[in-house]
Amino acid sequence: MKKKRFPHLKVLFLLTILCSFSVFSQTKLTGKVIGATDLQPLIGAQIIIQEEQLGVVTDDFGHFEIIPRSQAGAITIKYLGYEEKTLDFSSSTTNLGTIELVRANTTLDEVIVSASPHNYKTEFKGSNFRINPVTLQNINPLSTEEVLRTIPGVNIVGDMGLSNRPNISIRGSWGRRSKKVLLMEDGTPSAPAPYIAPGAYYNPVSDRITSIEVYKGADLLRFGPNNMYGAVNYITALPPQKPTLRLKLTGGQRNYASGLFSYGGTWNNMGALVEGVYKKFDGFTDNSSVEVLNLNAKVFAQLSENQSLYFKVSGQFEDNQASLSSQTPFTFETDPTQNPLDADQFTMRRYGLDIIHKWLPNEKLSFTSKLYASDFERDWWRQVTAKVRASDVQDYVGDAIYNDRYRYLDGRTFNDEDYVIVGRVMNGLESTTDSRWIYKVSGIKETMRAMWEVFDAPSELEASFNLHRETFKDVFLVADNSRWARSGTTTKDLWYRLWSVNGYIRNEFNFGNLGVTPILRFEHVDMYRQDLMVLAEDPNLGSTSEGREPNVYNQFLPGITINYKKSRGEIFGSVYQGMIAPSKVFGFLVEQDGVVTNPLEGQSINIDPELSWNKELGWRGSLLNNCINGQMTYFHNASRNFYAGGRNEVFQELGKVNVRGVELAFDAELFKNEEHQIHLLGNATYMHSKVIDGRLEDRDLFSQVIHGAATQNEYVAKVNSNRNAYEVYVDDGGGETLLTDETIDAADFPNITRGIITFGDGGIKDAEAPYTPKINMSIGLNYDWKGLSSGFNVHHVGEQFTEFHNFESESADGAIGQLPSFTTVDAFVNYDFKMGKKIDATVFVNGKNITDQVYRASRLNRATSGVFAGGFRQIIFGVNLKM
Repeated sequence: MKKKRFPHLKVLFLLTILCSFSVFSQTKLTGKVIGATDLQPLIGAQIIIQEEQLGVVTDDFGHFEIIPRSQAGAITIKYLGYEEKTLDFSSSTTNLGTIELVRANTTLDEVIVSASPHNYKTEFKGSNFRINPVTLQNINPLSTEEVLRTIPGVNIVGDMGLSNRPNISIRGSWGRRSKKVLLMEDGTPSAPAPYIAPGAYYNPVSDRITSIEVYKGADLLRFGPNNMYGAVNYITALPPQKPTLRLKLTGGQRNYASGLFSYGGTWNNMGALVEGVYKKFDGFTDNSSVEVLNLNAKVFAQLSENQSLYFKVSGQFEDNQASLSSQTPFTFETDPTQNPLDADQFTMRRYGLDIIHKWLPNEKLSFTSKLYASDFERDWWRQVTAKVRASDVQDYVGDAIYNDRYRYLDGRTFNDEDYVIVGRVMNGLESTTDSRWIYKVSGIKETMRAMWEVFDAPSELEASFNLHRETFKDVFLVADNSRWARSGTTTKDLWYRLWSVNGYIRNEFNFGNLGVTPILRFEHVDMYRQDLMVLAEDPNLGSTSEGREPNVYNQFLPGITINYKKSRGEIFGSVYQGMIAPSKVFGFLVEQDGVVTNPLEGQSINIDPELSWNKELGWRGSLLNNCINGQMTYFHNASRNFYAGGRNEVFQELGKVNVRGVELAFDAELFKNEEHQIHLLGNATYMHSKVIDGRLEDRDLFSQVIHGAATQNEYVAKVNSNRNAYEVYVDDGGGETLLTDETIDAADFPNITRGIITFGDGGIKDAEAPYTPKINMSIGLNYDWKGLSSGFNVHHVGEQFTEFHNFESESADGAIGQLPSFTTVDAFVNYDFKMGKKIDATVFVNGKNITDQVYRASRLNRATSGVFAGGFRQIIFGVNLKM
């Protein structure tokens, strides 16, 4: 047999080949994908090696890692709404660096979600704040209010658990139902009727939201109608880059359960997503459970090189044991979880539709057409209530009702100022009422953008025209025989209809680092109201158009923003006039020489919008080589034509209110290496409000509020310290008369029927607007290590008045009085990991209000409700799967 030569060389040769293949196969290609326009990370961009049918997506910061099987080839980067990019790689290439994708001209703003570490949107001129997807993922909010309260300039006036009816105040606006804030979903107004009835009785569930933006400043005039204080834009999930099935399951205390199911992806030039969210919760108090179902679908398609189409349809359904009535000071201190009104029920359904088409005749000109519509209906059955001394509850309601719902009072001692809100009992029966509202909204909006040059400087012209229609049917039912009744006698039937023609023209001039952006908005509104019950009683009624009470008005709203970019920052300032549209509350009144009254027969309704000149000056950018990102803004809002100041607080002579303050927000990178990151985040708002002028009547103060000795004495002291500021009317049995005594005392108080307060010259000069705390701040610390994210946040809100009389003491029923300051602490832990090769998983635990320090959150419904409690601890946990 022939002897083999050099066997060790063959072995060595094979080992060398294997080792070389092994070394290359483990070589990672890394990089980061950003948008070329704003240089911000793109989440979920597809990284594909076509020849190997291999692909990954970028993470929450735009980074990616991919391990090719060959030594050289081409890698393709795709992202919905951006032009794809192909790069070559070789065995000597490991880091592809930062890859910029250019946004396609046909892309719509509605399908872009940025992962920017900046807490602002660079394209928006003036102050704004954005919550990015990473922050929302860490917070896992129960409600959108939980996120919004961390934004400078925003104050949340809490009253219910999951913010299905949010109470958002921006820069001192009246917060109840967010009526003076413009709420939008993907750029479309989301309130049931933005002009006639802007109260937020619809709010998207937080599970659907991927980013939140809050707009302030002159560029806010691109949106309307209510642009006097600020706007909130909820941005929902866009179709993922690769076909993905997502399942997110959450559980927690008080039978909290939430499930999100979605499937979507991008195929060639079309992206689609279908999504469903189901949520239920027993609530923080007795008889306050909520059940919500949301279904939605969206499609984005690039039809050609110069056309794209976006379609979104949604439906939301809610069944909630929601009550306007809450706690008195006595029941709040005894047990803030008590709510005996077990028959209160809020049900609603809303359907929404958006269709957007974009066409580019050439690369410098685009036309965007938007068609939108929504259909909303609600019933809110609320038990009729009474306020009874705690010692008299059992005698008032009877033994059967007491034993069923009020046994927590057993064994307690009471004083004369201890009251309880109970179901009213008449002839042994409890009763209920229903507020049934039906809204229909539709509109079409056309926006033109053109790139051009002026004075050899690039400019962008933007003009928009919007035709908008609303109808609102307001019906009130009464059922006297049972609190469980779900039908009753109609006592009110009002019909509202509104047409609006509105639009704006805006031009962005760019002179090097200096930008000047003037904007002018126009509003024409034609609306009317009919009392259908009164008309039905008229035997001579000749047509359905009779009995209309019209209000037609026009309003121009100018504004300008100047910004200067330098190094890593930008200085900006703006001035603009904003408005609050006359709604059903004050849209059908007569104003003459500043005095507001209900119209007499033959009088023309002429009430104008509330208006405000708003100014701001600020800076935004980064410091210390991008280690600190942030913004700071000084603002001053001077409003006039101020009528609806609060629930049953109205200005008989239109008021003027000034609000000024400073907003600060920052994100500081304290430490970072390849595995660890520590960030300090914070925001703070200092705000001072002042009522400058007007005459106001508080219609609850003497007809509904139950005063204790403290509020009686405080009111007497207020009147005597500035007698000219107060008109006090009394009735001692001979009819109502004006009390002209130079001073009043406690003996006069029981006879007071109403009072009018004058602000400004000759009146009160230092009154503050309700719910404008001087200090509102948050600070948090986040730590990231590989797939682990953890952190905590401390939120503090200072003292705040709850009515224009600025009572410091609390009434016996909790309807009036200053709210004490409060502090809450939240914490989270998230862990990302792989399950096999195709499933990305995240497990999370969140603690809300972990100190469990219950506080007085608001008195939003005043004499109807008393005190709403907040600050209950809630622990949630869950898993988020993407496959």
